[in-house]
Amino acid sequence: MTEGGQNQREHYRIFYRAPDQPVFQCDQGKFPVLDISEGGFRFSFKKGALFLEKDYLEGTIHLPNKRGTVFVKGHVLRVFDQEIAVHLDADGRIPLARIMEEQRILIQKGRL
Repeated sequence: MTEGGQNQREHYRIFYRAPDQPVFQCDQGKFPVLDISEGGFRFSFKKGALFLEKDYLEGTIHLPNKRGTVFVKGHVLRVFDQEIAVHLDADGRIPLARIMEEQRILIQKGRL
């Protein structure tokens, strides 16, 4: 955050809480998604780091309530506590239209 509370992130980000959390599914398992943006996402894991910084991964984000899936691919940016931050490749990003649709749905549900 900068002075005055301005967020300096490159992309707009949507933060999720249960029960509206998407699930990231990849070869290593299924993980609850904490937030998404066009250029990346964060997910949580229970025990032991399954991923290391710079690891390549790809998989599918399953949106709740049958809202569809999004294929993503990129590299692990950070591993901290029980969270993984992923930076998505240019051809594995989440489309802005999907981010805006998720925002609209969460606002309608009073969850954003």
